[in-house]
Amino acid sequence: MSSPEAAPYEKLARSIERELELVGEGRFAEVLSLQAERDTLMARLPDVPPAGARPALKRAALMHKRVEIEYLRQRERLLHALGHAEHVRRTARGYAPPRQARPRVRATA
Repeated sequence: MSSPEAAPYEKLARSIERELELVGEGRFAEVLSLQAERDTLMARLPDVPPAGARPALKRAALMHKRVEIEYLRQRERLLHALGHAEHVRRTARGYAPPRQARPRVRATA
């Protein structure tokens, strides 16, 4: 059971858990608003957390690390998709009809 002084830290940990869900689902627009809410929450926290907040802060730190890993996974998925799109573009270009050479006029005086 958490103490009342640890409640904002529990809210912080839940916020980071929610961010992990959103990043995993690729819902980045919602992540931005969640981060704004969390920034407001963190601005109201004291510089030195109470001892009762330790478990929530540990959980928040672990969740934050998982969020970082999920961002890296999403980045890798995106890079893979971009690489595949470039491969498809090059392949499709190979099926295009040959370009007609246009006559060039050299104007020299």
